[in-house]
Amino acid sequence: MKDRTALIVGAANDIGGAISVRFAKLGAKVVLIDGDRQRLDTVFALVAAAGGGAAEVIAVDGADSSAVKKAVGRVVNKHGSIDILVNAIDHRDGVPITEGTMETWERSLKENISPLVSFSLNVIPVMKSQQYGRIVNIGSLDYLGTSRQANYSTAKAAIFGLTRSFALELAQDGITVNQILKGDIKSADSPLSPEQEERGAAQLPVQRLGKPEDIAYAAAYLASGQSGYVTGQNLIVCGGKSIYSSMSA
Repeated sequence: MKDRTALIVGAANDIGGAISVRFAKLGAKVVLIDGDRQRLDTVFALVAAAGGGAAEVIAVDGADSSAVKKAVGRVVNKHGSIDILVNAIDHRDGVPITEGTMETWERSLKENISPLVSFSLNVIPVMKSQQYGRIVNIGSLDYLGTSRQANYSTAKAAIFGLTRSFALELAQDGITVNQILKGDIKSADSPLSPEQEERGAAQLPVQRLGKPEDIAYAAAYLASGQSGYVTGQNLIVCGGKSIYSSMSA
């Protein structure tokens, strides 16, 4: 990954931040992208402290297609290439069916899917021109369908199909497309009380909740040059939850 240019979309959340730090430690030139400039600056400081590759910040609304196009063009003009795209945006906004409206459904799809598609469509031509690329989508086990958040699960299910479809079309261009399906991750984005954390950990085979770094390690492999024979896959990082859980609870 050394000297590769990596766009981390959703870098302001805990998982995106952990991925950014990990990639920088491996020598990548990391471009941190999100709409929250203040949190991006915090992540930038962590990346800089980690050493390794260079880092920069671009604050942009992923739902604004023209702004996304300009941001991608800015990166290409500066670095000459984009080798890695990580789509780590995650808006966990699920509501029970009886409380949902068309607005909540449309917002969930727009916030979880639109930035991923927009950045992918702008980055893919760059990767095709260089006959190399790694796209890593961060999804969730909730794509299987979970109670009281059908809108969120639907958005995550869309990423499953998108990942496989993109992989089929892009394989001959040297571009791999994979997804990480995260399980129960402890982060500031999903705060838990000590009791909730203990109860959640007890339900998992590994007896602990995941950390953002667990997702970052998996992302580093899928974004590396060593994963060229892996595409269209969904790597489940869940502490064993998927082995026994029906996800219906």
